[in-house]
Amino acid sequence: MLRAGARPALTTQHTGNIMNPFEIRAQLIEQAADFMKRQHEINTEFAKKTFDELVKQGQRVQSDYKEYMPKMYDFEEVIAQAEKLYGFVKNAK
Repeated sequence: MLRAGARPALTTQHTGNIMNPFEIRAQLIEQAADFMKRQHEINTEFAKKTFDELVKQGQRVQSDYKEYMPKMYDFEEVIAQAEKLYGFVKNAK
């Protein structure tokens, strides 16, 4: 039972072990990187399909391809995403 104002400890989903702050941060960075990777994959696939359709319609040529591709995320963006996730954890009550 928790005393008033105490927060429950974060635990791993598989083992039930209490995670230390370093493990929590590492997990948040991993989740942020996975999120950014998946988002980039979705955006790239959409851009490819859109561009291919424009080429078929004669509105674009193959040399315009790079203009439509989303830029790859960088480490700073992964850290920013992890900080958003951490804000959710930090503010949980």
